[in-house]
Amino acid sequence: MIKINFQSVFQTTTAPAIALGTLAETPDGRIWQYVYAVSALDRGSVGVPTAVTAVDLVSSAADSLGRIVYITKASAGWTPGAFIDSWVVVDDGTGVGQTAQIYANTADTLQLYPAYALTTALAVADSDITISSPARLVKSAVTSKKQNAQAVAQIAFAAGTYGYALRKGVGTVRAGVSLTPVGSSFSTGDDTTGQVILGVATEGPFAAQTLGMVLVVNAAADQLVLVDISI
Repeated sequence: MIKINFQSVFQTTTAPAIALGTLAETPDGRIWQYVYAVSALDRGSVGVPTAVTAVDLVSSAADSLGRIVYITKASAGWTPGAFIDSWVVVDDGTGVGQTAQIYANTADTLQLYPAYALTTALAVADSDITISSPARLVKSAVTSKKQNAQAVAQIAFAAGTYGYALRKGVGTVRAGVSLTPVGSSFSTGDDTTGQVILGVATEGPFAAQTLGMVLVVNAAADQLVLVDISI
């Protein structure tokens, strides 16, 4: 885990500084995740991964050293660079079960990091893949209490910017209800995107993703709340 200063977590950039998903620690011991805001994130918004991309019938190719690091889908129409530092899993057909991290992509080809080169070539006749981008975030959706929340924005992110969001430690989150009493848990599931609701005592980890503990009760709904985030 890398060490960063406090200034780093209160600024965003339009170009990446390090690999997406990198975890970093500030001098106070809080843990942050380096993320990309696919759409705008308000301060206190819970960030969840953008939707996965399912792709059918792909082929693969090797580089000059014989490493299988290219996955191609003819006429895919991807945005170049959209999947940098994302993950890919072969979820059906020849080569099923293989996983790798993406170094770069063009409109029709994924280039893998050499350390994740495939060991079995893919066949366009039956190899299917799914691309997941855990650190490319949007606001959490309404209603659902299980959304694979990654981190909470402590500053506002404009769409298309990079920066650090909080995963562990004291921070703020915007709540759609009064989070009371102190010590209560909270999860996604409000009727406003990005906001949280109070945890329910009868709900275990299979019913809701607990995101942390309340430190100071908010006076009213739709306010920022001081919490101890633990994702």
